[in-house]
Amino acid sequence: MAEHSSGKTLGAERGLGRFEGFSDAVFAIALTLLIVEIKVPGSPEGPASFASLTDAIAEQWREHLALFVCYGVIGAYWLQHHYSGRIFAKSDHGLSAANLLFLLAIVVVPYPIRIWCFHIGTEFESSASVILVSGLALTACTWMIKWFYGMSGGRRVMDQRLDPGFLKQMMRRYGFATLIQIASIPVTAVAPRVGVALCLLCGAWFLLPQPKPRYRPGREPNAATT
Repeated sequence: MAEHSSGKTLGAERGLGRFEGFSDAVFAIALTLLIVEIKVPGSPEGPASFASLTDAIAEQWREHLALFVCYGVIGAYWLQHHYSGRIFAKSDHGLSAANLLFLLAIVVVPYPIRIWCFHIGTEFESSASVILVSGLALTACTWMIKWFYGMSGGRRVMDQRLDPGFLKQMMRRYGFATLIQIASIPVTAVAPRVGVALCLLCGAWFLLPQPKPRYRPGREPNAATT
């Protein structure tokens, strides 16, 4: 079992099983609902008048783009959530509350993404781009709130076997990415497509494998304790 910090926690301590299970359920629902938003041509809520089915599907390219962008953004955060299961050792009230705030952002983030997708190439693209980037930056900030809580109080909810240098490395990676996304907001106000590209590429970086957790000398977990 992972070693726990002796630091005081907020509220009842729990393992990560239910914490991760609830979070995974929210991610699963958020990802599943994306395809429901695309209405099939000819269905009661879908396009009704079209000469060719393939043309009708092609005309829904904005909805398809929204699906893939949302899936990529939410998927990147799920990967980091899954990854952080090797960093956090337990949960308490404070971490659970921070996680609820983060999950709210995950549920809401498809909205600004869809606003942007449906206004590309229109007179509202500039404002839609600012809304998109602001939504993505806000989501990154909620992730950082959870991370800052984990790093506070002597890293009370984190695996105490982890090398402090590794945790600082991850703090820099997450913090730098969040700052880039925040900085993308004024960039987007001046050059919408440049700002959007910068923000999306920053998020896409977290689709890549993150550094393998490093542990204090002699404290590495083995198959029987992980």
